[in-house]
Amino acid sequence: MTIWAFLSIGAGGALGALARYGVGVAVSRRSSLAYPPSTFFINIAGAFLLGLSAAHAAHSPGSAWVEKYVFQIGFLGAFTTFSTFTLEAFRMIEDGEWFRCGLYVGGSAVIGLLACALGYYAL
Repeated sequence: MTIWAFLSIGAGGALGALARYGVGVAVSRRSSLAYPPSTFFINIAGAFLLGLSAAHAAHSPGSAWVEKYVFQIGFLGAFTTFSTFTLEAFRMIEDGEWFRCGLYVGGSAVIGLLACALGYYAL
């Protein structure tokens, strides 16, 4: 991997982290849902964007490098929050909120898969 790949991933990651923070704050302020709404929304949006990007890269080989390093690894790697998702789910279990945790984990998995497929087939 070249220095350009590392710099591209870092630049994409910085933008993804800033976007994750901004979207997280915006969604949390506007939601009254019982599960962590910002993490759920970010994971679903990230799944959709990753599906869309994968399809675009498959149909536009010339953009594959930028898509992979800057957007998929850098931006989406920092934007999506699976580690936060798992910690939030674990805390729900610790608090005995099994049903809430099941809705959160199941909904994230099922809707995330659907969002990824929708993104992939949107082109």
